[in-house]
Amino acid sequence: QMNKQNMRVLILGARAPVSLEWARAFQSVGAYVCVADSLSVPLARFSRSINHFFKLPCAATDTRAWLHTLIQIIREQSIDMLLPTCEEVFYVSHCLPQLSLHCRVPVMGFEHMQRLHHKGQFAELTQDFEVRAPETHLLQSKSDLGRFVANSQNWVFKPAYSRFAVKTLIRPAHTDLHQVEPSETCPWVAQRYVKGQEFCTYSILINGKVTAHACYQPRYRVGQGAGIYLEPVAIPAIEHFVRAFGRATQYTGQVGFDFIQDASGQCHVLECNPRATSGLHLLAHNPVQLTQALWVASDDVAVFSSNVPQMIGLAMVLFVAPKKLFSKQFWQDFQRAQDIMIRPMDWRPFLNQPLSLMELCWVALKNRCGLLDASTLDIAWNGQEIQKMPEMWEVT
Repeated sequence: QMNKQNMRVLILGARAPVSLEWARAFQSVGAYVCVADSLSVPLARFSRSINHFFKLPCAATDTRAWLHTLIQIIREQSIDMLLPTCEEVFYVSHCLPQLSLHCRVPVMGFEHMQRLHHKGQFAELTQDFEVRAPETHLLQSKSDLGRFVANSQNWVFKPAYSRFAVKTLIRPAHTDLHQVEPSETCPWVAQRYVKGQEFCTYSILINGKVTAHACYQPRYRVGQGAGIYLEPVAIPAIEHFVRAFGRATQYTGQVGFDFIQDASGQCHVLECNPRATSGLHLLAHNPVQLTQALWVASDDVAVFSSNVPQMIGLAMVLFVAPKKLFSKQFWQDFQRAQDIMIRPMDWRPFLNQPLSLMELCWVALKNRCGLLDASTLDIAWNGQEIQKMPEMWEVT
């Protein structure tokens, strides 16, 4: 049991609203909070809840320099816990043998994480559960894809390693399948299409026990991917799945799942995100229990979510409002929700959103990619080989 008053935490992925949420939660229980990122002006940098911001090398292109810098910060700041929030979790997991010598890191080993991140391998893992993945096939060549051309409209195609539904094709016409180019190094999956209502979860597990859990419907989203309006719901079958997953895998860390509930009420799990997801915002109303959930492996501390919808207001105004300008329902939903960014006494992250967005636009322009891709370019792991690290890591 950790005394939070003098606990020192280093939160990664400072660009993400979930990182800001964690920083505020830890600061409110009296912890000393550092955040880090390889972007220069990430959201959490502006928060009053942080004591220090550190800029990191790029995890994806120079993992060794990134690890070296991290260990230096952990030692200089006497960090008790390292908490990844975004895709950098795979690099943290890969470097777990080195990092866990210096502080607590609530993350699984790399082999396990890789299996959960790979959409085909995760689907296989669920086959013994009551709630399981729809029929899923691994595609590693154009001939693998050939079997699905005739009835492509019964299937969903997505890269085995991907995020925010980028590149996902839902029931495409066979003429659109030219966008799918599977290979052994860039595998795809074909997953049988299930019509229904989508739900997502966010949970914290310690040694397989669920210590925090939220389930929500992403009422509004950017494109097909990231939910920007979270409507809390309670679905017993989904909660049972998360507990069964914990028992089967002895998972430690943050994890999110995507589900579809079909017309008969049956739930199907689509994919796993073994990192923080937006559902965290539904748990932030109770920072004492939330921060406790990272330390204590006991079923009776499970935090369940608030019933107030959470939204990223700026994204709602930029991406949804123009299409729903005259929708009474949209403006009612907008008024009901709490803005994730806005907290009394901590306005700077909200006010600096345009600055953080401009940096991402610059990254997108420089790399000729979309904004969503740009937001994870330097931290995403897509199955490629990661630099080997020395077993014993000495920082001079």
